[in-house]
Amino acid sequence: MIPKLEKIASAVTSSFAVKREITSYMDYPWHYHPEFEIIYVEKSYGIRLMGNHIGNFNDGDLMFISPNLPHVWRNDNDFYQGNKNLIVDVYVIHFREDSLQPGFFDLPEFNHIRDLFVRGQQGVLIKGKNRKIISKLIKEVYYSTGIERLILFLRTIEAFANAEKYELLSSPGYANSINNTDSERINKVMDYFMKNYKQEIKLDEVAKLVNLNKSSFCRYFKSRTHKTYSQFLNEIRIQHACKLLIVKKMTVSEICYEVGYNNISHFNRQFKLLTGLTAKNYAKKYLLNV
Repeated sequence: MIPKLEKIASAVTSSFAVKREITSYMDYPWHYHPEFEIIYVEKSYGIRLMGNHIGNFNDGDLMFISPNLPHVWRNDNDFYQGNKNLIVDVYVIHFREDSLQPGFFDLPEFNHIRDLFVRGQQGVLIKGKNRKIISKLIKEVYYSTGIERLILFLRTIEAFANAEKYELLSSPGYANSINNTDSERINKVMDYFMKNYKQEIKLDEVAKLVNLNKSSFCRYFKSRTHKTYSQFLNEIRIQHACKLLIVKKMTVSEICYEVGYNNISHFNRQFKLLTGLTAKNYAKKYLLNV
């Protein structure tokens, strides 16, 4: 998928950029940048896209991302409808490989850090007890200054590198393969899917958004995402269905129609294809009844 290049403002008083954003909703497009990124979502929920990965995120989402891996976090639709009880609270650190000094991370003491940089090309989602430890360090980096901030930053990177429980999200090969010539086009398609997945989405309507006929659009979308448009749409819908099974008191049938399907058998087939479980067994896995 062709994302938009994001230009990260340079930090004036630090070798790396640190920020905390408290907003009503996340509004970044599908994007990439030449910096490494650490992102800790203290409060928010929605859907996460990264490379060819599609998944849900919630409070506590913690990731390490290497340069040029396209990604975006999109809130659930409730956030974009003026609900004042919903907020986004995230901490973000950006840094370049030569931020401290060219070749700094090539020192033998940083071999494990180099391994982290390789894993980050797929996106590293931290799990288990390491998440609490690292998120605390990120906050300390944000609230500190000077040499103390630098030391805490290095400790944070080391904690990521030493984390025992993590998940690699995207397939290899999505970083460093970026062409920015049609970022507006693919973002328009993605926005349309994210806003309208609950409704019937017709191929010819999506193709018209980017001034292509149906066959040309199918080839275009497959070449950018390595998925057909129907596969992409099904993954978005099933990810939302998974969340509803966990957090909402709804029947499987109700969820089927809520996420955009009009046939319970088709929903059940897609759910098992993408999760390996039936919707009821998925709910039972999380000790829920549907």
